[in-house]
Amino acid sequence: MHAPSRADMAVAAAKADPDGKAGAGAPGAAVRSLNIRCRTIDEPDLDAVLRLLRKGFPDRSEAYWRRGLTRHRARPLPPGVPRYGFLLEHEGEPVGVLLALCQVVEREAGSHLRCNLSSWYMEPRFRALGVLLDGYAMRDRTMTYVNVSPAPHTWAMHEVRGFRRFCQGQMLVLPALSRAPNGQSVRGCSAEALRVLPASEARLVSDHHSYGCISLVCAEGERAGAIIFQRRSLNLVPGRRAWPRLPCFQVVYRSPNLDLSTWLGAIGRHLLRHHAMPWFVIDADGPVRGAFGRYFAGRAPKVYRGPNPPDPGDLSYTEIVLFGA
Repeated sequence: MHAPSRADMAVAAAKADPDGKAGAGAPGAAVRSLNIRCRTIDEPDLDAVLRLLRKGFPDRSEAYWRRGLTRHRARPLPPGVPRYGFLLEHEGEPVGVLLALCQVVEREAGSHLRCNLSSWYMEPRFRALGVLLDGYAMRDRTMTYVNVSPAPHTWAMHEVRGFRRFCQGQMLVLPALSRAPNGQSVRGCSAEALRVLPASEARLVSDHHSYGCISLVCAEGERAGAIIFQRRSLNLVPGRRAWPRLPCFQVVYRSPNLDLSTWLGAIGRHLLRHHAMPWFVIDADGPVRGAFGRYFAGRAPKVYRGPNPPDPGDLSYTEIVLFGA
């Protein structure tokens, strides 16, 4: 058996003392001996954050990251909630980053905090210490944490860390093939259309429209709801990047009270007339009732940890819409 290295001791310290508050004789002392510190990202750190993200995700431009962070900066957050996420520092130099995109989710039953953990990167020689950053980021047990793009090789790790799936797969839907009952109205985002929605949901729809999403308001009599799509391209054969991709829309939000199965026809005809798009993709735990299309079990699952699981298909204010495709 080999003697534990300083990195091994630091990992043990992260599990035992993620806040680094233990006494000198405790495992947390190993972290301090390495001059390692976790802290929240502040505005002056953004250039360093961008450098780390560009290293970790070389296919993403600086403009991609700045656009998403600028959009997120404009979102209101309660005091004490991290704005951008967390840094791991070694001797005062940032060597790791984890974006944490928090939002206040408003529902009829009340509001709660949700945090999209996104875009994790560590300098290679500090990668064994990544557990420090994870533990530090998920200290608040009242918050719900989500990962909407977990890589397949991390699924088992997420389960060990207490994450559960809130979405098991995706369905490719051809909505115009479904029946459209009389009396249903589907309109694009406008001041007039938004008046029929609750104020909090109208803000959500308007925000996503400003991000470039397709935001639709569905009304029938006195009942109204919204559905929002993000432009995407679908990899038809996972793992085969050289294969052609299918242009499509992806559902990133729909009102909790909107029964999608009864609105598919009207939504599909609107998408065909105004956007020349015959299909969309939606996260789902199984085939969508009344929908024509194909369900892909196990494709692009989403995971959460915390007291308030999101609805399948609710990707509002996550990396998918803030940063774009």
